[in-house]
Amino acid sequence: MPEKNTADLIQSVLEKNKGFMTVKRLADSIGAEGRYALGIKKGDSGKIIQRKIEQSEPGRFMFRAKGNRIYILEPSEPSELVLGLLSEKKAFDTKIIGSLPYTSAEFYAVVNELVDDGRVIIKVSGSFTPKIYRAGEIVRAAISENNTESESAGEYTPEKFREAFENSDKGRTFVRVFRMRRYLRWPREVFDSMVMTLLRQGKIFVHPAEPTVLTPDEYEDSFRDEFGDMNGTVTWND
Repeated sequence: MPEKNTADLIQSVLEKNKGFMTVKRLADSIGAEGRYALGIKKGDSGKIIQRKIEQSEPGRFMFRAKGNRIYILEPSEPSELVLGLLSEKKAFDTKIIGSLPYTSAEFYAVVNELVDDGRVIIKVSGSFTPKIYRAGEIVRAAISENNTESESAGEYTPEKFREAFENSDKGRTFVRVFRMRRYLRWPREVFDSMVMTLLRQGKIFVHPAEPTVLTPDEYEDSFRDEFGDMNGTVTWND
């Protein structure tokens, strides 16, 4: 190779493709010189391509078989690969799961781990469709704050929050956020931190606020998430 060795060439191609791709697509992407250097011939099967890469660069890359496809991946934890697919502002398109080097069950297991770690947040649309986002600094800071022990920690608990949910809006399924906030009378940042923590844990869902049915004060006492969207009601996930 005139400028890059085969490992560097493969690495650069993977970096442009979110860290993974099928070995056959990789063989197409590295060009004739790359294929020659690896001894790959046109028409080679995925297993042959994998073997030749492993012979040329032993231990340098990871491989996963899924159905009749063989994927090559950058050496990293599945959580890091999944995080690389997510955005803070744009929901993950679940249609692309079929193109991932993981099964649906494996993918969602990783997502659940990331939710527990506070690195991913799941929101629900008006049609109750789950949407997956990468958590931003606001959510991570809230989780950290919620996990920090303080003299007031006993006052600000999920149990108290559930009590407000059940009692502040006459047993409705969709409970108004402003009524829960006023029922609890917690500091605003503590209330918002609890909402974000319970969202992260998948215990509650929040739903968009409708400014036409709320007074300005009620609207401002709703919950503004990290994306700047105002949410007016809460439902419990049980």
